Amino acid sequence: MNKVNRTALPLLWIIILMLAAGCASTTVPVTMDFPEVPETLMQEPARLEPLPVDAREITDLLENTTVNYGKFRELRMKYLQWQRWYNTNRRLHKETTE
Repeated sequence: MNKVNRTALPLLWIIILMLAAGCASTTVPVTMDFPEVPETLMQEPARLEPLPVDAREITDLLENTTVNYGKFRELRMKYLQWQRWYNTNRRLHKETTE
């Protein structure tokens, strides 16, 4: 082999490898799963307290109503937080996957 062929052959191999590497670098689309729900929003709600059978006083009724109203307000706040979380994450998921 002459001197030109000895230097051209490694140069040719380098060019072929660079072209092959350039063709292999295709981008793969990234898929994003919908996020998991926070654990605090998935807890079972507290049950409302039934009025005791032996409750005869109006104060018993008022106390029971006050306790149940507090539980209702807490459940309502969790429900609103769930809706806000879901709607925000659904919108973000839709924007990033389209």
